[in-house]
Amino acid sequence: MDDLKEKIEKLNADLKTYKEQFTDFVEAAAHDLHAPLRKLSVLVERLTSKYQLQLDEGAFEYINRIQTCIKEMKSLIDGLTELAGTDAHVAEMERCDLNLIVRHELELMNDEIEEKNFHVAVGNLPVIKGFAFQYNQLFKNLFENAIKFGKRDGLATINVKAEEIQNEEKKLLELDAERQYYRIEISDNGIGFNQDYAEKIFQPFVRLNPRSEYDGSGIGLSVCKKIVTNHNGRIFAEGNENIGSRFVLVLPETP
Repeated sequence: MDDLKEKIEKLNADLKTYKEQFTDFVEAAAHDLHAPLRKLSVLVERLTSKYQLQLDEGAFEYINRIQTCIKEMKSLIDGLTELAGTDAHVAEMERCDLNLIVRHELELMNDEIEEKNFHVAVGNLPVIKGFAFQYNQLFKNLFENAIKFGKRDGLATINVKAEEIQNEEKKLLELDAERQYYRIEISDNGIGFNQDYAEKIFQPFVRLNPRSEYDGSGIGLSVCKKIVTNHNGRIFAEGNENIGSRFVLVLPETP
């Protein structure tokens, strides 16, 4: 038994070391990739400034395309860094009051929420054990997703609610009957999506809408799924085109 315990501890230590090394590698690579992008951006700005009077409309169109490509590349690099960093902050598990976490993230987005005329309603949320940094990332990405694809005319809404999962639902979801779980729902009345893509949207860099209309790296929901998986939970998505979306988190009280 002691030998098995030692092996498990060694495997966990090795896994932690691997995650740290992998994250360090991605961050170093991201830094090296950002450098030429910054240089390219500066060169384009200098070109535009120096030869502005000599450039015609067609030249400016190409310059705008180059700047768009630079922005997209930067977004992809940042997305990869975020995805790799999801496993980096796993040093301490603690009691997380999701009420405080959600309130904090919404306060950070308050200007955008007011600007886009969103009404946000949040019910009572549980206190569960987990990695606080990752839970902040989780709700940040879900709220950003709801705002990005929110209703463009009229009152846009985001509703957050939670309840404890009962035994009957545990059986349906094939959850451990001895553990306590919560179902947390984040719903909106935005543009929604085709339910056929409900699983695909959690894959990295998957985009259901044109980049010209909705910016972003396509990595946010992948990060959400990874965080939920890190906590031995589940995440589902339900969508209705032009009606709205609903994201369901199934999280254990103690991972």
